[in-house]
Amino acid sequence: MVTTEVKIPLQPVSVARRTPVATLLIPAAAMAALGMWDLDRRGLWSDEAATWSAARRTPEELWQLTGNLDAVHGIYYLLIHGLLRLRADEMMLRLPSLVAMCCAAAVVAAIGGRLAGPRVGMVSGTLFAVVPLVSLYAQEARSYALVTAFVVTATYFLVRGCESGELRWWGWYAMSAALAAVLQPFALLVLGAHAVTLLLARSDARDWLRWGVSAAFAVLAMTPVAWLASGQSDTASSWTGVPGWDAVARLVRSFAGPSGWVACLVLLLAAAALFAPRRGVLEARVLRMPRLTVIKVGLPLLVVPPALLIAVSQLSPVYDQRHVLYAVVGLSLLAAHGIDRITAPVLWRGSMPLAAALVVSLVLGGQLAAHRHVRSPESRPEDLRAIADLVRQQAKPGDAVLFLSGSRRKVAVAYPEAFANLLDVALAKSPATSGTLYGTELPPDRLREALSKAGRVWLLDREDSDQPRVFKEPGERVKQEVLSDAFHRESVKRMRGGSVHLYVHN
Repeated sequence: MVTTEVKIPLQPVSVARRTPVATLLIPAAAMAALGMWDLDRRGLWSDEAATWSAARRTPEELWQLTGNLDAVHGIYYLLIHGLLRLRADEMMLRLPSLVAMCCAAAVVAAIGGRLAGPRVGMVSGTLFAVVPLVSLYAQEARSYALVTAFVVTATYFLVRGCESGELRWWGWYAMSAALAAVLQPFALLVLGAHAVTLLLARSDARDWLRWGVSAAFAVLAMTPVAWLASGQSDTASSWTGVPGWDAVARLVRSFAGPSGWVACLVLLLAAAALFAPRRGVLEARVLRMPRLTVIKVGLPLLVVPPALLIAVSQLSPVYDQRHVLYAVVGLSLLAAHGIDRITAPVLWRGSMPLAAALVVSLVLGGQLAAHRHVRSPESRPEDLRAIADLVRQQAKPGDAVLFLSGSRRKVAVAYPEAFANLLDVALAKSPATSGTLYGTELPPDRLREALSKAGRVWLLDREDSDQPRVFKEPGERVKQEVLSDAFHRESVKRMRGGSVHLYVHN
């Protein structure tokens, strides 16, 4: 009797899970509730004033501006320009960031749901939503929340593409990564995290090829923006320094929570995801088919982008934690998975939801003070609304206004109604006309003549002390000289991020 051994090839077994709608809606609703909390309580600050200045221009003026500076934010400015045509106020200015973070919370839940089940998905999305740092940028009129949403969406499509092998998911992956990169070139660092994910998952050549093509598409889409921005000296990263271990510590505290015990709790849960006994390991070995897991997706997302940015910044300082804000998603995924791992040995099925509810409550409750701070004027370097209110209340029609350092004009750009009846004595060309954010000023000789004719001058300074400063710019020196020789200071009010001085002609 002859027996024939028939070898049946093992087929990939899909472990994907359908994610209930509630799993997505609950984190999104939590993010919406936190984001709407005092959304318009504080005034604009410098970065938001730049958005306000740029977004209220015509498309032609916006094109001129991005040709001179801030090219990396050009697409974002154009988006906000369209929204402000519906209603131009601080609420509308910040609303896109809030919507983006709500979407990001839902997509985080979708990623966790597909990789580890609906409960892990819901918890990961909710943990992401209650991070104070996330709320900070959900209430900020800058592009970082939108970048986070597109990066998280790209990660979701990566998971779907690796699970199914369908080209459509890789197409959406390429598009999401490209949109994130166009909004902020540093978003391309996530491609390194995704490459590590494919490496840990032992992906085949087909997935690597599709990832490579998608990554190349994102890089090509970003190239024109990067090329245009490379010739602009006034970039968002021109002021940054070389990051050290203190920057790493601040990043960990920002991601895990400013409260010490909350940070320890979140980090311990993330560690549990890495080291607690895993379920399904034997099954995976029998099938010889390593698959994507929360660890293989979340850990690279948490570690790789910040590590790459810090490494590059040792040679060319460009580090700012805002540039890798999206990496916090990795910690939320790991912490939620850690709760699942810890409660896995408990036979009671309600142990994981109960533990998750307790953890979320503790994390949110332990950081309420941080959430209140995020929504207060003290959370930003300056409060332009308060400065503008003081000028509005005390200045008289016909008074002159002078900005010590032209960028201080951001107060008038953010709140022009407070300066409508005042003469900007140093202004040569308006921001829109000059293709700049804050306008250009008169040459020193004309400035001296114009300032000498003023009767009362409101001087706005970005410093809040009387310590003498030495300016290199001739125009700034002229301002100091004329005020010192021909005027006397009648009053001064020091405020957050600046001071307001009233000078009266002798």
